[in-house]
Amino acid sequence: MKKSLGFLLELTRIIFTIFLVLLAFSLVNSFILGLIGGLGQFEGTWTIVVYFFMQTGGLFLLITLLYRNKLQFSGWYNSENQKPFSKKMTRRLLIISLAAVAGSYAILIAYIAIN
Repeated sequence: MKKSLGFLLELTRIIFTIFLVLLAFSLVNSFILGLIGGLGQFEGTWTIVVYFFMQTGGLFLLITLLYRNKLQFSGWYNSENQKPFSKKMTRRLLIISLAAVAGSYAILIAYIAIN
């Protein structure tokens, strides 16, 4: 019973962390898209879909890194199988996630420059 309650509390913490990160980035994206003219200029194209998928994938990788390397050791659920990513894996995933977020903005800038 105690382990199940710890698991549910930890799951709630993960969901709350995901919510906060996505909320922060959605506010940043709303501001940036508002500066360039809004979503209306992307109607009928797949550009905005690719932009949001790349950015969301990068953000989920960053959240995974944060959880696996820091948050899982300070939570309510403890297991003997909890291990952080290796430094090499952390570096690789960090590069991939930052490249996805930066690439999403590069796609947005390129689309605006072309049109």
